[in-house]
Amino acid sequence: MNDGLSDDQHVLVLGASGYVGSHLVPRLIERGFRVRASARDAEVLEARGWDCEAVAADALRPETLAPALEGIDVAYYLVHSMAAGRDFAERDRRAAD
Repeated sequence: MNDGLSDDQHVLVLGASGYVGSHLVPRLIERGFRVRASARDAEVLEARGWDCEAVAADALRPETLAPALEGIDVAYYLVHSMAAGRDFAERDRRAAD
């Protein structure tokens, strides 16, 4: 499959603890990518035992994003705020900005 990625690229998965992210990270690792997985709580990611770097980053706290993005070639943004209740769509818009 040609997805436009080469295995020498450093890939960040924001929202790696979610459903899609937790399936994407192992696939990227299997294919030989250098992966940095991120979630609000890095310990959640470390507990998964993935062979990758785990970092804490919160899309609603922009100061946490620069370190997570440093040296990254490709980023997957899989963050959502559905657990926030009825205003999740507004929170997602703010986070994406």
